[in-house]
Amino acid sequence: MGPGERENREDFTRPAGGLGLWESWLDDSTAPRPWSGAWSGAIRFSRGSPRRLAVAGQARDYISQRASLGAVAICIGAWPGWEAIVRGARQGFSLLQPLPAEMVALLLLLLLVPLLLFLAAPHIRKMLSSGVCTSTVQLPGKVVVVTGANTGIGKETAKELAQRGARVYIACRDVQKGELVAREIQSSTGNQQVLVRKLDLADTKSIRAFAEDFSAEEKHLHILINNAGVMMCPYSKTADGFEMHMGVNHLGHFLLTHLLLAKLKESAPSRVINVSSLAHHLGRIYFHNLQGEKFYNAGLAYCHSKLANILFTRELARRLKGSGVTAYSVHPGTVNSELIRHSALMRWMWRLFSFFIKTPQQGAQTSLYCALTEGLESLSGNHFSDCHLAWVSAQARNETIGRRLWDVSCDLLGLPTD
Repeated sequence: MGPGERENREDFTRPAGGLGLWESWLDDSTAPRPWSGAWSGAIRFSRGSPRRLAVAGQARDYISQRASLGAVAICIGAWPGWEAIVRGARQGFSLLQPLPAEMVALLLLLLLVPLLLFLAAPHIRKMLSSGVCTSTVQLPGKVVVVTGANTGIGKETAKELAQRGARVYIACRDVQKGELVAREIQSSTGNQQVLVRKLDLADTKSIRAFAEDFSAEEKHLHILINNAGVMMCPYSKTADGFEMHMGVNHLGHFLLTHLLLAKLKESAPSRVINVSSLAHHLGRIYFHNLQGEKFYNAGLAYCHSKLANILFTRELARRLKGSGVTAYSVHPGTVNSELIRHSALMRWMWRLFSFFIKTPQQGAQTSLYCALTEGLESLSGNHFSDCHLAWVSAQARNETIGRRLWDVSCDLLGLPTD
């Protein structure tokens, strides 16, 4: 290779600065130079043949790949740990000589991306799990209902409230599983006032029976946490003919809250917490297709129901203003729970990105924050995430849609609109 060719090669591949080890690699005459031989050989090989010129072009791409590596080195050169990686690459790069540039790029991507994710995982997880309920409020004499508390976020919420001395009702469809959880909570907290009652949110008869029995059993209700839900179900309907997501996630809790509202008012100050989701941003309320009979997508149906949770919360807060009952909606975060049981894709993604997923205990923190934090009354109707106020979509802020959804929900459930 002549001096001119060497100068061109150096200008093409040398980073303008950055990690010193990379520059020493390029300048070290004893270092392996697979690109140098490939480039000079390609020039000789290509003379007089269009086909050989194409091969020479591949060699140039190969050299370009080396330049890209130098650019990457500049970006990450601030971290000393990369020097060890570069030394390993320097020793092993000669093994990649026979591979085309595309294969080299793919191998680097497969190696570097998982490594970067692994290194960043603790910081990302800490960021995603930053919200912690720090309230020290104790709840002796207080009565709490948590729906879906036989597993996941609901279980951890019920456990913490029992730890603080509340009388906790685990309202769930699977009573046998609920009893096991109740005994576990009783054993760990020492609070024997953890009770299980059957509640199937997919059946309005079950909801009415629960509310009637609860009202006969208890004089007060201080905290109602509408936590239960379904996600990405195949198309199906509740016992009353409602689409499953809208029926369970919204209409079931709408009816339950309405039936327990008298107890909540009698026990004021009291609170209602509705567990929604960040997914509400993708939701829309299609009044002409509320039951998904005209078109249906399982993922979007979940989003629509979570939007309905926020609209319900805001309208409920507006109607209860001055009553001593306040309402809040929460996004618990991306949590490892049974909620994804209907989607094989979601289960696979949850395993793949397990480093970034909250535990149920972490997911319960925002519900606990809204249930326990003192001085939150002025923020009734707002949405919370990671124990802070959170932004909601324009659809979720639309009061006209919220009022119409309230009226339509009352009509579907046979309730008075006022």
